[in-house]
This record gives sequence, structure tokens and C-alpha cells, in this order.
Amino acid sequence: MLCLLLASCSDSAAPIYQGSEIQILDIRRTIDLETEFKRFSYRLDTIDQGVPALILQSLPKDLPDLGSNREKKNIFFKSILPMILLANGEIRRERELVIELKSKIDNDQPLAEEQLQKLSTLAKRYQVKSAALSSPQAIAELLSRVDIIPPELAMAQAANESAWGTSRFSQLANNLFGEWTFTPGTGIIPEGRPDGATYEIRRFDSIYDSIRSYLLNLNSHYAYQELRQFRAAARAADEPLDGIKLAEGLFRYSIRGEEYVKDLQTLIQQNRLTRFAGVSLRTSG
Repeated sequence: MLCLLLASCSDSAAPIYQGSEIQILDIRRTIDLETEFKRFSYRLDTIDQGVPALILQSLPKDLPDLGSNREKKNIFFKSILPMILLANGEIRRERELVIELKSKIDNDQPLAEEQLQKLSTLAKRYQVKSAALSSPQAIAELLSRVDIIPPELAMAQAANESAWGTSRFSQLANNLFGEWTFTPGTGIIPEGRPDGATYEIRRFDSIYDSIRSYLLNLNSHYAYQELRQFRAAARAADEPLDGIKLAEGLFRYSIRGEEYVKDLQTLIQQNRLTRFAGVSLRTSG
């Protein structure tokens, strides 16, 4: 087990993470993972006291072998919740930076070269293309993209796409969300791939990398513009983000369209995932 202070990825302009130390766990068996959860006094019925900052290199290899679905879900949710909160924390800090720069622009204050560089870095990361990145239109577009995904929605999609962390791709490639790659050799070839197709299921170094990639995908790809519009409307109305509502913007995530959306909404409701909406990481240890 290693400790570190998390800095945002090199393609991010967010400030360095300043919270509690993050524990990186490389554990292969569920019994050992549960021991670590107990060491941190981490239970889903006490998350109002804060969630420990944990990053899993991978999910336990024996997770698919658990006979109890309840136990499987419990371990899965406890495993991914801290990483979703950590990744959303990175995005929050990026958003705070954009809001700070917007305030300067609105008050006709010139941006320093370093601030312009940070703005350019974020625009590239979130695929905002504009000849004038400091224009009101570009800043508004950036703010619509640089925002969190509610934990309940991220957890529902992870459960749906990875079969509660038991799928071949989640186990072999740390890929919780079925993301593709078109770079040969960087992923796993799915069984039954059509002749002539070149896509592979992307391989990630860790579960956390998969979560960060998923969040960026929803925040930058044109297919999820509706989700971003719903979210921006909630922000404008000063309303909390609702994972069930935002799920309506994910009908392009699957060829199943609206049925896929309904599955996510049902999964959120049946597993009471909205209880995770307001949780936060512990501020110490």
C-alpha cells in the first residue's frame, strides 16, 4: 500500500489536491479488501461521516465468484465511490478556476500569460474550440463542460456497464464503462467483433484512470450534449444536480437508447444510490 498526494493529470490546469493522504490499494482478494475497509472504518451506512480517499489499482479478482449479490454490490460500491469523489474533486477545482477567470474577464481585467495558458489547457482538454477563448461564448461553453457527474449516476453506469465489476473488461482491462479505443494493441478485442471492425475495449492502468476517462468523455463528447444542457439548466436555477434527470441525456451511450436510460434510472432507485449524492471525502486520515 502506497501513499501520495494527488495532483491533477498533466493535461489539467487544476490546482494540486490538498486533502487527506490518498491510499493506493493493490489487492487481489475481496477478503483482503474488506480488511482494509474495516481498517479505515469504512461502511456504507456511515458515509455521512466522510469517505476515505482510496484508489484501487484493480477490482478483486474473485469478485465474480461471490455467491451473494448483496455482498458483491456492497464491495463494488465501496470500491468505486471514493474514486468517483476524487475525480469529481479534480473537476470541481478546474471549474473554480474557470469561474475565477470568468470573473476577471467580466470585470475587464486582463488575464496574465499563465492564466491564458491554463485556459488554453482546459479548452483543449474539454474540446472547446474557439478563436477567442476568453470570449463570453467560449467561457460559457467551457463552464457547461467543466462540471461534475453526480455520484449516483456514475455508480449506476459503472454497475450497468461492468456487471458490478465482474465483466471480462472490468477484470482484465480495468474498464468499468465499456470505453473503446481505435489504436490497435492498446485494448482488448471483444468477442464477436464484426469483421472489418478495428475497435478494441480500452485498457486502463487502474480503475481510477477508467473513472477519470469516463467523466471526461461525458463532459466533452458531442453525443452527451443533452446531459450537459440539463446540468447547466440546473446550475442556472441554483438547483442540486439530479442523477436520475441527467440520465436522460445518456440515450446515445448505448444502442438501446431510451431503454438504457430507464435501466440506469431504475438502478439508481432500486439501489438507493441517491444516498451518495451529498457525501464527501474525509478531511483527514
